[in-house]
Amino acid sequence: MAQLPGTLEVENFDCGAEGQSYHDSDTKDEGDAKYRNDNGGVDLVKGNDGVALGYTAQGEWVEYTVDVTEAGEYSYEAVVASGNDNSSFTVSLVNDGKLTQLFKVNVPKTGSDWSKYVTRQGKLSKKLEKGQQILRLTIDGPYANIDKVKFTCTGSTGINAIEATPTDAPAYNLKGAKVNSNYKGIIIKNGKKQLR
Repeated sequence: MAQLPGTLEVENFDCGAEGQSYHDSDTKDEGDAKYRNDNGGVDLVKGNDGVALGYTAQGEWVEYTVDVTEAGEYSYEAVVASGNDNSSFTVSLVNDGKLTQLFKVNVPKTGSDWSKYVTRQGKLSKKLEKGQQILRLTIDGPYANIDKVKFTCTGSTGINAIEATPTDAPAYNLKGAKVNSNYKGIIIKNGKKQLR
């Protein structure tokens, strides 16, 4: 399971069956990577000094269970290649069987042999919540090779919990005497020191 912020290696999709963890248009593995033997028809190829998703067809998808360790806004960097002009894919959040699109990547034509990889970047359209989540990568335009996607937290909330504080609570000076709103100096209100 990948941790976010971090890098999602696309070949490490969830183990499972056709229609549950992935969907491929056929059962034949056309890839040359021989990286895993439980990939059904998902095509894994050698590329970019590693393993990438390749021979992609429109409508195919793979899912990833990820652990978001830092809630907030995120950006992405996708490392991709294509020999076509119209390759693209979408990454969505899966929740109760419903998909919420986080971003779409239009993959440029990088060369006719798919050997040149480039980085496409952008921002997620939705903040990520802390905890385990499922992401789905869906092929929109065929023949994209996808190596990895790096997720960077760009705006952490930094807030773990919000606690309501009554505004009409009494204030006391450091000697423990109750003071009114005109008092200047250090006060104790709701058990915490404040400066007025």
